Amino acid sequence: MKKHETKKVNQTFSIPVDISNDLHAFVKKREMSQFVSEAIRKELFSKKNDLKKHYLAANEDEGQTEEMNNWEGTLEDGSGDW
Repeated sequence: MKKHETKKVNQTFSIPVDISNDLHAFVKKREMSQFVSEAIRKELFSKKNDLKKHYLAANEDEGQTEEMNNWEGTLEDGSGDW
């Protein structure tokens, strides 16, 4: 049994020719799926962390909090009519 088995799904997408050429030149054919999966995993991890930092920064921004409070009042103004 493999060390870490997970469900897999085939994906079809296009990449630039130069990237495809480098991929085939530097990664063995049997290792391409794992290589691409790890590259995507690293990039997604980085993007998730960046997004988290931005959310936390926005949450600490007092001007943003005041703006949100203004919207809450606006939303409540029309809620009784429904």
